[in-house]
Amino acid sequence: MPRTFPNAPTLALVGIEDRRAADHAVVAAFRHAPALKLEVELVHASSVPLDYFAHVDPLGVQKARTASAEHWNGVLQSAGIVGSDLEHTLEILPGSPAHALAERALTRGAGIVVLGRHERRGPFDFGDVVRDVVTSASCPVWVQSGEPREVRRILCAIDLGRSALAVLQLARDVASAFGAELHVLHTFVRPELGYVLGYPVQFPANVVDNARERARKDFDKLLSAFDWRGVGYEAHFCEGEPLRELLDRQSQHDLIVMGTHGRGALARTLVGSVASDLLRRAETPVLVLRNVE
Repeated sequence: MPRTFPNAPTLALVGIEDRRAADHAVVAAFRHAPALKLEVELVHASSVPLDYFAHVDPLGVQKARTASAEHWNGVLQSAGIVGSDLEHTLEILPGSPAHALAERALTRGAGIVVLGRHERRGPFDFGDVVRDVVTSASCPVWVQSGEPREVRRILCAIDLGRSALAVLQLARDVASAFGAELHVLHTFVRPELGYVLGYPVQFPANVVDNARERARKDFDKLLSAFDWRGVGYEAHFCEGEPLRELLDRQSQHDLIVMGTHGRGALARTLVGSVASDLLRRAETPVLVLRNVE
């Protein structure tokens, strides 16, 4: 199970391959680091193959590091954040961005990876760095959309599987760190149709009502038994389409916390999941925890 936020200070890795996408991510990481007890490291993945990386001119690498540090210092200063020694907290690594970030997060015991908002590049977009990091990272992934703002209201979206506890723990710890309001949402998806010999058959109303009632009881039981450690919360149970509910509610919150069921290479080719679609469309930052049941 990927780690959630620890109690002791740890590391936030920020991917900076695309400067336009990463500007807000870098600012968000440094702005939220004190509350979350995080030290920040910027990571740039070079496309130079590993076998050749050792032969790259060290002076050229240092010049690139210095120029990049100057750029990000300028970004931070424009956001009112000063005093960061970026040249000594910026790593240039060989390999693809997703692989380099995932490996660095694992070897450094990172508490979080921070990325700029996903920009869709095609109708399928199987090569998206954000999705690849989410499906392989050993820690939560924060995807920053828009300019960072104070986190006062957090929306935690859960299903009723075993992974819900890890998502609740993450949302609870983040809400505690920020002193934020926590709203926990479960969206009941109405079973529309069954199939008999390949033909659609409508479920009787009492079957749908019973399923909804069981889901509501399971949701209430999960929250009542959870160790909130003094964090207050509001429970929201609704019926509808999960992605639409999240998009409709995002403007009322400063952060969305949710899980996703990524499992290696297959997950990278899947489209249409709630988490994947939300990362494409959300205007609010999303903190995603990869869950493997």
